[in-house]
Amino acid sequence: MRQRQSHGILLVAIIAAHVAMIAPAAADTPLVYATIEPAQITLGQSAKYTITNLGNGTDSISLPVVSGLAFQVLGRTQQFEFVNGTMLASTSTVVRVTPQIAGIFTIPGITPKAPPLVLQVISDQPAAKPLGPHLANAPVKPPIFSGESLPDGVRLTPDGSAFIRLTVPKREVYVGESVPVEIEVGMRSGFVSSLNGLPKLTGDDFTLNNLSRQPERSEKLIGGIPFVLMTWHSFLAVVKPGTFSLGVEAPLTVKIRTRPRRDSRLDDEFGDPFLQNLFGATVPKDIDVSSPASQLTVLALPADGRPADFHGAVGEFKIATDISPASAEAGEPLTLRMRVAGSGNFDRVDSVMLEHLEHWKTYPAKSSFSASDGFGYKGEKIFEQPVIASNPGAQTLPGLSFSYFDPTTRRYETAHSSPLSVMISPALAERTLSPAQVSARAATAPAREFQSGLRPDHILAGDSANSLIPLYLRPAFLAVPSILALAFAGAWFGTRRRGQQYSARVRIGPRAIDRELAQMRAAAAAGDSAQFFHSARGAVQRALGARWQMAQDQITAAEVHARLGSEGEDVRRLFALADESKYSGHDFKVSDFARWLRVVRLLFADEKSL
Repeated sequence: MRQRQSHGILLVAIIAAHVAMIAPAAADTPLVYATIEPAQITLGQSAKYTITNLGNGTDSISLPVVSGLAFQVLGRTQQFEFVNGTMLASTSTVVRVTPQIAGIFTIPGITPKAPPLVLQVISDQPAAKPLGPHLANAPVKPPIFSGESLPDGVRLTPDGSAFIRLTVPKREVYVGESVPVEIEVGMRSGFVSSLNGLPKLTGDDFTLNNLSRQPERSEKLIGGIPFVLMTWHSFLAVVKPGTFSLGVEAPLTVKIRTRPRRDSRLDDEFGDPFLQNLFGATVPKDIDVSSPASQLTVLALPADGRPADFHGAVGEFKIATDISPASAEAGEPLTLRMRVAGSGNFDRVDSVMLEHLEHWKTYPAKSSFSASDGFGYKGEKIFEQPVIASNPGAQTLPGLSFSYFDPTTRRYETAHSSPLSVMISPALAERTLSPAQVSARAATAPAREFQSGLRPDHILAGDSANSLIPLYLRPAFLAVPSILALAFAGAWFGTRRRGQQYSARVRIGPRAIDRELAQMRAAAAAGDSAQFFHSARGAVQRALGARWQMAQDQITAAEVHARLGSEGEDVRRLFALADESKYSGHDFKVSDFARWLRVVRLLFADEKSL
């Protein structure tokens, strides 16, 4: 025993001499800090307040004065610590802190720039044995926890190196609801080498959305021990009802000491993690630090009172609408906007806005989202819809509505906006017409409506002829009626023959029909709406061209209206969608593709029956 003690004293002397040679500058500027352990005690117990002075400073240290707390110096010890790679001798003063009353006490920082320490004293538990006077001569070791439960629900790993905590604001949520959460990883300096990845949930019943790769970094004393904290903010997404276990874990690399404690007398005497790493060999070890599991109940959305326009939005929202420009010419496009702002699952916030509005041409709306919190729980989603007025004058667009489920009130809510007014002036082509012509054009407007989209960008020219008598009946041409008759007869026979040949060429066989339908199905499977409606329009033009013995490019929406009337409404709508899909960018649903595929199949079925 004496030999071991002599060996320890000799080693301490060698270290002190080495420090004196390599760190004279650091010794001139002492560093003083204080810790308290534990940070929470029961009235009748005492806490250990340790003041550590790095360097060779010998200035006396004044004890703090706090009303309700009594401070008593128990003793002083000397040890060694590393600061920025330099080994320094340190002196620790151990003080016993005894409270006279229960409460929360703030102990001022030992230096002007040092943070204050907090001691909480409770009175509803039995008193524990206070610190004994034997501490006056015993070496003071920094506290090392071993799986203890710290304040605020913190649970350290078995080696006392780290913890992870998941904070959820509530324990009962609804399907589709976005729940904001906070993930905090605490790493004790000198014990944790690195954080090897992002935190993740331990179960498959929830998902973390928009978890930032750069967490907030801070330092905090927990239980009197300094920790480096990494904090992430995100939100949970839940998809099915039930009661589930919820936890989080993160991968770390920690330092594990391989030298047995019984063979490291110096480690036991000083107990400092830095000295343990120096005199006791350590190896890195990868571990997963996990949080305590907690229960979260997920409720199904109620079926009673669900609005028809509800698309799954859960949260708190409000809407506002506007239109620009406030005035335009008839036939010019305007932009109708609806802004949905609030907090919740914005990925389920959706709206079709206006559909089938009289005297207006409407197009599919586009949406964009702007987050205000950095991870997508709060923000604003904007819907923009092109609309075109067909009649001049003061026009009014109806107010819009948006339905959602509010988890706070536990019921469905519908937000409404006010109607919007816009002034539509006559188009340039109509400004040159007389009032009678304008009235006549308005009377025939339903029959002349452009089903395929926008108005033409040119003025329609009138008839330049000054007589309604055909040229071949005018006196100047009476000499050639027989020639015209023969030419007409020859043209009729030639046209009939060519029509028969053309009919044979354009008749669609079963293989051609299958090829057209296969192209449409492939485009629908790929979600390519532009290619789908382009193939659909071509297939319809081929089918109707074969039926009417016309060229494919002559089958237009106007021709369909003239021949089929109201029965051709689906075909005219299909032609319009083929034009709109080139620039609208609207995402069609599977049901939309299936509907228009049935329309084309019916046309091909009619063609086969001919």
